[in-house]
Amino acid sequence: MKIALLLLAAGASRRMGRPKQLLPWKDTTLLNHAIQTALSCNSDDVIVILGSEAETIQKNLKKGNYKILVHKEWDKGLGSTIGKGVTYLEASDPTTHAVLIMLGDQPLLGSDHLNALIDRFKKEGKGIIATDYGAKLGVPAVFSREYFAELARLQGDSGAGKLIASHADSVIGIPGGRRTADLDSPEDYLSLTQTRLRSDS
Repeated sequence: MKIALLLLAAGASRRMGRPKQLLPWKDTTLLNHAIQTALSCNSDDVIVILGSEAETIQKNLKKGNYKILVHKEWDKGLGSTIGKGVTYLEASDPTTHAVLIMLGDQPLLGSDHLNALIDRFKKEGKGIIATDYGAKLGVPAVFSREYFAELARLQGDSGAGKLIASHADSVIGIPGGRRTADLDSPEDYLSLTQTRLRSDS
């Protein structure tokens, strides 16, 4: 069962005021850390989708066994970025059974959570395995191929959340705990850095 991973990192980081993909995290950058997490899980292919400041960000990426896809219309929103990635995936590899979509700004979520999603999907063989945030279900999430057409049609700032909600009867949630916090502002960066330092000590 072949599962590809789409790592979304195309946004402009407007609330951060600078490309958050290049923020220091541990001994590397936020995006390099996310890529390493993606490569450490049990997916078969990793595709990193860049957009805003793509050239600068790409120059700062470590080499590895992953593909880079540049979405030139990244400013059309997260849904558009997902659509770009899934469209590319459908065209480049028709043998893919499912796609795992993850964000590049949730540095506390590790490969153990991604593997839990993948393992549950392999057990079920179909449907959607999503991260349970308590009040909602969202990404990281694994989508079987039957949802590729809907994912490819996503537009605007609406991500995969509405699609997950519209197929609630086919979704299994796996709790992400406190590690699901994302990083959008300087305050988020400070808070998550402090959380990481406490957990490392």
